Amino acid sequence: MKAVILRRPRQLELIEIPRPRLTEENHVLVQVRACGICGSDLRYFLGENPWALHTLGRHVDNPPDMILGHELAGVVVEVNSPRHAHLLGRRVGVQAFRTCGACRLCLSGHENLCRNTLHIGHAQGWGAMDHYPGGYAEYCLAWADLLHPMADHVAFEEEAMRDILGVAVHAVGRAEIPADASVLCIGGGPAGLSIAQVARARRAAHALISDPSPLAREIIGRHAGLTAFDPRCESLADGLRRITGQTQCHAIFDTVGSVETFHAALPLLAPAGAYVNLAVQNLDATLNLAALGSERRVTASSNAFYADEREAHRLIETRGVDVRSMITHRFPLESYAEAFDLLARAAREAYKVVFEIGDLTADANRPLATAVRGCQ
Repeated sequence: MKAVILRRPRQLELIEIPRPRLTEENHVLVQVRACGICGSDLRYFLGENPWALHTLGRHVDNPPDMILGHELAGVVVEVNSPRHAHLLGRRVGVQAFRTCGACRLCLSGHENLCRNTLHIGHAQGWGAMDHYPGGYAEYCLAWADLLHPMADHVAFEEEAMRDILGVAVHAVGRAEIPADASVLCIGGGPAGLSIAQVARARRAAHALISDPSPLAREIIGRHAGLTAFDPRCESLADGLRRITGQTQCHAIFDTVGSVETFHAALPLLAPAGAYVNLAVQNLDATLNLAALGSERRVTASSNAFYADEREAHRLIETRGVDVRSMITHRFPLESYAEAFDLLARAAREAYKVVFEIGDLTADANRPLATAVRGCQ
């Protein structure tokens, strides 16, 4: 099969490799039809390990020959047990992570922080492999019990956005916002837009997004109930006051994670409010503890719960959010270099880029090949 692998930092290559082998009873093989390029993929490309920073709180070197891509959807073409034969031919979204279910964190309801996580799209948890599984490929290994069957009206590229939407669901949950809240998102990329939409779906009164990119503000403006402003023209405080008539808000979601945004955000928190950092970086910032009075909270949001993934899937299926409008560019897998070059440019020319893999016009309910295999 064709796959784009990250040989080492800044070196992607399209090569032919064997299809993934199904070695456990719950393994299935998915023919990938759509896979998004996440902002974290760009960080892996540069040699960072955002999963480790967010989950472990420290850097971990990436091994060579990872197949990136954790935002994926496709068709089940092979299963490893007759128990899962009903999945053959199903259009599905793929949950990209599996936790152990047995450690202290899993048992206490924090499976998003499990140190034993297996993750599709980077090397976490797999041990030594020739090529680590990911969605930038024609086929990808997945787990039968962690698939999200798609309704007929949902496109592959929409379901592929479920992963970033699950991260947004988790972030909004971290802030515990009341129904009439005002929320501010610093950074209007796909993560910020997803968070704002989830907040509105949970009946937040106002969802503001600060971003200097005209493209981001134009895309955000397509969504009813969301308001974007340019932080180069007005401060966070001025934008909040102008749009809501308020000087404080209940939740601030920071997808930039700089020292500057941290210091600008804290004074805007209302009592019992939460500042949620989604861009954990190794930076030093001073904190006057008085800023935490009235039970204001400074926290981070890492990954997602299984339940967050299910809620994200439901929001896409019921049209509770609009994820398709954020996709500005679509590329075949062979154009991986062009896709990454586009996203890496300093001036934002693309918002969300998706790889379209295979013939999307074919009957998606009938895969090219189906097979049931015993455990190997």
